[in-house]
Parts: sequence; C-alpha cells; structure tokens
Amino acid sequence: MKSKVYFMKTEHGEDVSSHAQKISRLFDFAGFKDAIDKNDMVAVKTSFGEKGNIGHLKPPIVKAVVDKVKEYRGKPFLIETNTLYAGSRANAVDHISHAYEHGFRYENIGAPILIGDGLWGEHDVQVEINQKLCKYAYVAGIARAANVIISIAHVTGHMMAGMGATLKNIGMGLSSRGGKLAQHSGVIPQILKKRCSTCGVCGRWCPVGAIKMGERYAIIDPRICVGCGECLAVCQFDAVEISWDESTVNLQKKVAEYCLAILKGKAGKTVFFNFLTHITRHCDCMDTAYDPEIADIGIMASCDPVAIEKATTDIIQERMGTDFFKDAWPDIDYTIQIRYAQEIGLGSMEYELVVYG
Repeated sequence: MKSKVYFMKTEHGEDVSSHAQKISRLFDFAGFKDAIDKNDMVAVKTSFGEKGNIGHLKPPIVKAVVDKVKEYRGKPFLIETNTLYAGSRANAVDHISHAYEHGFRYENIGAPILIGDGLWGEHDVQVEINQKLCKYAYVAGIARAANVIISIAHVTGHMMAGMGATLKNIGMGLSSRGGKLAQHSGVIPQILKKRCSTCGVCGRWCPVGAIKMGERYAIIDPRICVGCGECLAVCQFDAVEISWDESTVNLQKKVAEYCLAILKGKAGKTVFFNFLTHITRHCDCMDTAYDPEIADIGIMASCDPVAIEKATTDIIQERMGTDFFKDAWPDIDYTIQIRYAQEIGLGSMEYELVVYG
C-alpha cells in the first residue's frame, strides 16, 4: 500500500501566523494524534537557525505543534543537538541562549528546550544497526529516550547532500557530535592556492583545528580533517574545493542509516513535516540572510520519511519545471539519500498525495 503524504498550499509571502494555523489543521487532518499516548515524552525537532539566518522556521509554527501535543495529552519539548562546527550552537549553553534570541522562549512556545546530546555533544547512545557503512550509530541520548519524535523540517539546498529536509533533520540533526563526525568522515577539501587570501576565517571555523595559515595560503592537515565542509561554507574567496565523489555519496547514505538508528523502535510514533517555504540553495546553518529562490509552495506531512522526501522533490520540480536542487548543486546527486533510505527499509518512494484545503 502506498504511503500517504498530505499537502496544504501556502501563498508566497504568507505570514507566519497563517503557516501556524495551517500546520495545526494539517496535524488533525492527517490523524497524527494517533502517534501520541497520554504522558508520552514528545520530542519536537526543528532548527533554530544560525545567527544571521532568516529562512529558518519561526516560533509560532513550532508552538502550533506543541499546542497539538498538549491537546492530545503528550508532554512536548523542543530538541536540538550541538553543531560540529564552531559558532553559536556548538555547546548547550550557547545553543539555548541563541534559541532564546531567535524567539524560542518558553513563554513563546510553551515547551522547554533540551539539547539532546548534552553540554558538549558528549551524551550519546550507541545503537547497533549493522548497515553497509555503519555498524553502530551514535545518536543523541534524549532522542533515543523520547517516546515520540515530530520533525518540522525546512526544505533547503545543502552543500554536502544537495538537499536537506526530513532525512537530514533527523539523521544528522539528532546524532551526537561523534555521530556527526562519523557521517562527515572521508570528505577532504583542498585549498586553491591562487585564490586563498590567508584571511584565516576557515581556520577559525574548523571544528577540529585542521587548518593552519601558511605564508601564502591555508594548509589543511588531512590527518586531522573530518570533512565537515565548514571551510567550504565560510570561505568568501571560493578558495576551497571538494572533490564531489564517492565521499558525498557515503555522507548521504550515512545520514539515512543514522535516521534508521534514531527511529528504531518508534514505529507508529513518528511524524514528519516539510516546509516548502523560503527555499534557498544553502541550508539554515549558514549565518547569512539569503532571499528565497523559489516562490513558497506549501506544507507536507507524512508518517513515512521517504515518501515525504520524494513527494517534496516531485512537487518542487513540477512547480519549477526544473530540478532546483540539481541546478543548485550540479555535482551532487541528492536523490541518493532518498533511494538509499528506501533500500534500508525507512519507507517507500511510492506515495499517495492527499491535498487538503
């Protein structure tokens, strides 16, 4: 039987209060209350966005889901994990303070924030999955302990995976720092010597201290580099190059395997939303106020993480008349993560689209 994916249209530039009302109605229409039992601990996963970013989903949208969880007698909390890269979300104290600055306060949301992998990313749980690339996955302890996971993902492009939505929000977003390191390992960037200005930005953002400044260009130590791609993201001179080969394929597959680990044992207790609004080629981890590159399309919802990703890419391509993510990152086949997720049993690319409203 085909998985159901529910869709509700949004107008371009529609205000956030309208988005909040729509996700609330979609929650009920899709019957997601069945995922929540009385006193379930319900982890609501979204991203608070990096400092300076404007595309991330806003507090009223998350509050609408929190209110629904309370209505069905669950106990909601917002969950995030610390970033691999340096910045305002690299430890729990800074991360929560940053979330408050972006409006994710208890008085605005009605739920507390828990950083799922501890103060520094040290609180993880080893989950045995015995997949092709990962025998074990290192996931956030609180995510593993939660009874229910509700993902509210903002659909964007991504410099390492081509596209980021539900699979990335769960697989990478709820892994511990050790898990993130494992997912990124194998992608080693190179410095284009003629373009490097030795400004030092890449070195300051490198989470493991793999980059030093030479006299004329930056130097990356391949023995230390974990392949997180931060240097590529922050370089303003296009002086960092990554060989987009099997390494990015493996990263996407590891994201899917980690998603499998995080959702293990939670059959019938997971819900996924994809917001097709303010879509840009870069993800919300970037500290830049990017304007949207696609007119807003709508909100998708499903209990199947594979089906919602496939439906998301299909409707974007249908509306655009072109493959936005392929055009944005031509050297990355972003569909690998979706096809592999189906292969390992996360869900099905066969879906029935149910339009609401």
